[in-house]
Amino acid sequence: MNIKSLIHSKNENALAFFNILGPVILNGINFFTVPVFTRMLGTENYGIVSIYTTWVQVLSIVMGIQTGGTIVVSKAYFDEKEQNAYFSSTLFLSCITSAVITLLTMLFIQPISAFMKLDRVIVCLMLLQSFGSYVISFATLKFIYAKEASKNFLVSVLVSISSVVISLILIANIRDFSDRYWGRIIGYALPNIIIGAVLTVMILAKGKTFYQKTYWKFCLPLCLPLIFHHLSQIVLAQCDRIMLQQLLNDNGTVGIYSFVFTFVHILNIIWSALNNTWVPFYYDYVKQNNIEAIHRRSKNYMFLYTTLCAGFVLLSPEVVKLFAPEDFWSGIELIPIIASSCYMVFLYSFPVNFEFYHKKTLLIACGTCSAAVVNIVLNFLFIPLWGNIGAATATAISYIMLFLFHQIIAKYVIKQEYHYSWIMFLPGIVVMLLVSALFYVTVNLWYVRWPIGMALGGILLCRVYRNKSIF
Repeated sequence: MNIKSLIHSKNENALAFFNILGPVILNGINFFTVPVFTRMLGTENYGIVSIYTTWVQVLSIVMGIQTGGTIVVSKAYFDEKEQNAYFSSTLFLSCITSAVITLLTMLFIQPISAFMKLDRVIVCLMLLQSFGSYVISFATLKFIYAKEASKNFLVSVLVSISSVVISLILIANIRDFSDRYWGRIIGYALPNIIIGAVLTVMILAKGKTFYQKTYWKFCLPLCLPLIFHHLSQIVLAQCDRIMLQQLLNDNGTVGIYSFVFTFVHILNIIWSALNNTWVPFYYDYVKQNNIEAIHRRSKNYMFLYTTLCAGFVLLSPEVVKLFAPEDFWSGIELIPIIASSCYMVFLYSFPVNFEFYHKKTLLIACGTCSAAVVNIVLNFLFIPLWGNIGAATATAISYIMLFLFHQIIAKYVIKQEYHYSWIMFLPGIVVMLLVSALFYVTVNLWYVRWPIGMALGGILLCRVYRNKSIF
């Protein structure tokens, strides 16, 4: 297959290639520049930047009201010729809500700035970046479900490279070390603002529809519960950092935790890319009632991700020491706990994909909100006692509960045939428990862990080659 045919192919392996490559480049460049930024910023500045990015994630969910989450469902209810009009109309709805939230924030900028412990100019940048980030995610979903993964790849590369280049230039030109977080924050903001604005104009111009009652009436009941679902996801993934800052008042601790979280987060990036590729084909199999394909491909998918997680955990301590100065090494002990959280996200995506297909977004939101509440309570209990380890443990327990909730809902509450039994998930869970135990026993014995990790990688490559498919 030549390059041109690969770019335009809608084969699942080609789509997976671009869906994985785009996010991996987007986050991978950031990941591989971590050694540079940790040294240029230090733990204090790194902690401030992580707090800023957490608030951006929260605001982008609220400002966009998650209209992009209805894209995949809309394809089952509206003709292909209506799709561009639907995208345009629902994105304009996001523009309206974003404008209202921005206006309200500007009216109360002083108390909001004081609460966030961030400069007012940074709060303004945060608002602009949040909208730009949302539009980029909206366009990304549009490309994914239209099976135009190469466009998704292009956007990811542009955002990633421009963000890093701008950040490095700005940080290098800030003389006062304590102000260097400004360079990284502006570097994050500008590419998202500019690229988000361009994509907004393109989608609105192509759809030429700003208000359509039918589209808004279809969109709002589906997207509004998703706001609470995604906000709760942010709480699950990010509230540890905010609560560490508030309860311990130590930006250095936040910086160490944030570094390890960012390091392990590559597992979530890979899962997201794989899931984005998997879902359109899974929904096709459900429509066709092709149970054999669902079971066979799902087992391949589980083997793939379980092996990746296990290998990552085993190889990670030495990689952390390579990528960060010694001030950050105390966070190595968090890796298996945070990796277990990532693995539970992977597991709960199976029942959630099933629920989403049947338009049960309210149930999805209820589960995630409940897990977020549990996480907050556990953080209050665990962080004063155990600091970073307490925060990581609270998140892991919350994700375990979230998986159990959705598995019960999908299997026993939704009156449709669910494709995944409890026993299907057991082998992967056992593997992750064993690998975590091995990690702590051999944390200083790289010559034990690395051969096992490399052997797992070899087995995975042989299996993919034999099947000629990642799923």
